[in-house]
Amino acid sequence: MNGPVAQQGLERWPAEPEVPGSSPGGPAIALFLILLAFSQVVVLVSSQQPHFDAVVVRGDIYTDWAIAMAYGITHGSWVIHLVANNEEEVLSLLSGFIRFKKSVSILIIGAPNAVPIEFENRVRSLGASVSRVGGATRLDTSLLLAVNYWSNCKSLILVDGLNSSYYMVALSAAVERGAPIVYTKDGKPPEGFINSLKEHLKVVKSIIIIGSSLNSDTIKKLLSEGYKVKVLEEVGAPAPRYGGWSLSYIFRELSDPIPLATGLIIGVLIAYISFIYLLHEKKEKIDLMDFFTVDEKKLIDIIMEREEIPQEDLPNLTGFSKPKISRLIKELVDRRVIKRKKSGKTYLIRLTDKFRSQTS
Repeated sequence: MNGPVAQQGLERWPAEPEVPGSSPGGPAIALFLILLAFSQVVVLVSSQQPHFDAVVVRGDIYTDWAIAMAYGITHGSWVIHLVANNEEEVLSLLSGFIRFKKSVSILIIGAPNAVPIEFENRVRSLGASVSRVGGATRLDTSLLLAVNYWSNCKSLILVDGLNSSYYMVALSAAVERGAPIVYTKDGKPPEGFINSLKEHLKVVKSIIIIGSSLNSDTIKKLLSEGYKVKVLEEVGAPAPRYGGWSLSYIFRELSDPIPLATGLIIGVLIAYISFIYLLHEKKEKIDLMDFFTVDEKKLIDIIMEREEIPQEDLPNLTGFSKPKISRLIKELVDRRVIKRKKSGKTYLIRLTDKFRSQTS
């Protein structure tokens, strides 16, 4: 790989009767929106992580490259590949960036034997703020990156650090889930991994394992701690199912106060709004007939009782004259209360479906 490579992670009813008064659900909706917005701000503030403008990593050490790419794509940082013969070119690249942007921050991924201390000092002398993540082994480096700069992640990708055929699969899973990659060796995670989950990676709920990267004992341990575990197997291989709704998993879901509080608030508000809406609808149905005259009510009641009736029968049933029946029917048709259709020399009269549903 020669030269630096950079990549960035990116029928309106005309006269329909209405019950006067304002909707009682209005204030509740406003309160709901305010509380929802507030909860999202709280989540944002609580999940803030240090942001780096660029990540420098050895482009020919693919264990470091994979975790750097996962971080850069997810966090929106440029990933710059350093190799044996392009140090000056990378420094020129960073120097030009620093001249046009204030407070440039750089994260170096890899131990000094991968990215030399001399290179780090030269980057710092350009005026950039420099941090480094590099452990004694590739396992330690991957865990340090997750603990120090990715503690807001909800998922983790575990992959065998000695199986290069798994790296691209792990990177794909990491980018898809916005999760860091942590390496394993001989089916075991880095030393202190379980403690790191408890003390630093407290919002992690699910762990994705690539192939046979983790032994069954550790999987059982993670399940007993309440984590949801999923194994990504090779194509055609039977995929074992792990996890489920264990008591520990439920407790872990409930232990995160912000989503829990947000869910409770939303649930209470939805219940309140639904109650007010149903109360309002019921009131509309009960009070709707109050918007008609005595004669109109009499006519509507007769039509409602018979569902469909010839217009010529209405004078005898109501005691109204034919002209009065014609006038009342015209008004109620205009208001979309009743509808009529031609049937021989007369009309068949019935209530509209919408009015019937409002008064049923």
